Amino acid sequence: MKAVFTAAALVLSTAPWASAQSILGTWTCARSTADNDAVSNVTFSENGRLDALVNIDFLGLDQVVAAQARYRSDFQLDDGLLSDTPVSAYVSKLTIDGQDARRSEHAETLRQALLEGSDASAKVTFTSENYMILSADKAPINCVRM
Repeated sequence: MKAVFTAAALVLSTAPWASAQSILGTWTCARSTADNDAVSNVTFSENGRLDALVNIDFLGLDQVVAAQARYRSDFQLDDGLLSDTPVSAYVSKLTIDGQDARRSEHAETLRQALLEGSDASAKVTFTSENYMILSADKAPINCVRM
């Protein structure tokens, strides 16, 4: 879920339970805040697996940081709430002020942050068959079906 939350923003109408199947497939999700920009390609499979490629750019302690991570989890969509249980995470890119940091403790910290279990869930709102909004504790995540 953290990978998905680290990604996007949109909110309009509440989807009926019948729309729950609409989450299946591949989505591009984006979120932009004052602190960071994130874009993810997320696939929700029929077997309950979520696969994501997450790209994040942010300014941290006066350093420009860019990261890319692959994230996999098992997801559930119940009564319009999306939750997941992390399965794996891999940091494929991490640069700090343009310097490769994939083998640094920062990369491992990022990987562990993705793997930490989260009690958070996101409200899923389908604005159409091809657009959805994930609303959690921070800025909403806007998703469009690929």
